Amino acid sequence: MKKKLLLLAIVGAVLLSAGPVLADGDFYVIAGGGAVGTKITSLPYTINNSGFYFLSGDLTTAGNGITVAVDNVTIDFMGFSLAHTGARGGTGIYMNGRTNVEIRNGTVRGFSDGIYEGTGYGHRIINVRGTNNDMSIVFNGNSHLVKDCTCSNNAISGIFVNSGTITGSVACNNSSYGIRLNGPGSVIGNIVNNNTSDGFNLGIGNIVVDRNSADGNGTNYNGGPTNPLYWGINAGR
Repeated sequence: MKKKLLLLAIVGAVLLSAGPVLADGDFYVIAGGGAVGTKITSLPYTINNSGFYFLSGDLTTAGNGITVAVDNVTIDFMGFSLAHTGARGGTGIYMNGRTNVEIRNGTVRGFSDGIYEGTGYGHRIINVRGTNNDMSIVFNGNSHLVKDCTCSNNAISGIFVNSGTITGSVACNNSSYGIRLNGPGSVIGNIVNNNTSDGFNLGIGNIVVDRNSADGNGTNYNGGPTNPLYWGINAGR
């Protein structure tokens, strides 16, 4: 009964509200007529103002997808995808020198670089699937977070982060490495399997490696920091 009453309350709020309505759990509802953010309806698209952007359907492009030209941006795929048509090419989401960008909840497919940052810092990628790109996630710069992502069947690699944290993610069936972290940072609770070259490719900075699983890769763990904290490789602590 309580759940039914909650559902009725959410539906009523959506019908009466012009903004986002929080629901029970980690999701929200957007009222149909509300100006809660900026809808991206076609590609290529350049974001020139900070704020919240969202997709309302699957989008395709024969070139580049979304260019983020400012800081402090959130892009919610809302479960939809960005896809490159034809042979792999272009960049799905391009950033260079940006700060505090969050990208979440969707798929990027068929690009040379799925999501790319050149020199910026402090980005968050959450619940994103990258597949059939050359490289799905490429984050140069510092202090990034990649969380709960799945990157598979890429022509080169799944996830590259120069510095930051990669956690709760899966990288499999990539033609080179699954996950690379240069460091400093951490790789915690990830799964890599069936990557042709390396499962985990680790740099020389201070890196915490904990509660990961690696199997069936060319090399499960390649490289490593000079001051490693390796806990629970292929196991728990």
